[in-house]
Amino acid sequence: MSGKNRTENRGSFLKGKTFRQKLGYFWDYYKVHTIVAALLLFVVGIFVRDSINAKDYAFCATMLNSYAMEEQEAFSEDFARYAGIDLDTYDCSIDMTSTLSYETMSQMDLAVSQRIVAMSQIGEIDVLVSDRDPFANFAQGGMFTDLRETLTEEEYARFREQFFYIDRAALTADGNDMNYDENGEPQVVDQSIDHSDPSFMEDPIPVGIYVSDAPKLKEFGCYKDAGEAIMGFASSSKRPETAHRFLSWLYGEG
Repeated sequence: MSGKNRTENRGSFLKGKTFRQKLGYFWDYYKVHTIVAALLLFVVGIFVRDSINAKDYAFCATMLNSYAMEEQEAFSEDFARYAGIDLDTYDCSIDMTSTLSYETMSQMDLAVSQRIVAMSQIGEIDVLVSDRDPFANFAQGGMFTDLRETLTEEEYARFREQFFYIDRAALTADGNDMNYDENGEPQVVDQSIDHSDPSFMEDPIPVGIYVSDAPKLKEFGCYKDAGEAIMGFASSSKRPETAHRFLSWLYGEG
């Protein structure tokens, strides 16, 4: 039977039917098409809404292993006020929920590590604060800016006794986020290295600042059990001025 005849037969069948009967007929024959169309409209609607509402980043940082996730919103808003970031227009993203352990090295740990590397590669992270082991591994991969090239004279004089050093001679050539052993398993860099003492390094580079004593970290209860917290400026950062304001804010300066 041709499409025309089928249409004519359906028209004849529906002739004289009540609205409810016509609706039932339509649902029986076209429910799959209707559901698919509704789902497509729903997905498109969400995409359009998110695209319209998406805000550009004014600042993006990760506070790895801070164990202060309940303070994330207040912490971010406090810095945004200090930096003059309009949160109605821009997004100030400070992640205080991510954790990374080289002892367990679960799929979640690998995912967190890979996400940080990916964000660094596309320039979407400005600052990383972490305890020693993750920071040392990211530093080994060349993630952070040489502080001699990015700090002002005042900043350099203020923080030089708190520098975290990495040996340029030990930097990984391929930019990985961590080291791997002969079996391809991730491993922590040499824990015996004193990263605060460059005298035993062939070519020391200051890439981080020990910020455990920063008043803002203490105020919000960050890194209470970590012992150490180190901050580094991502070399691919698109917002270096705001990153430096973050350092000043941590110490209540500027």
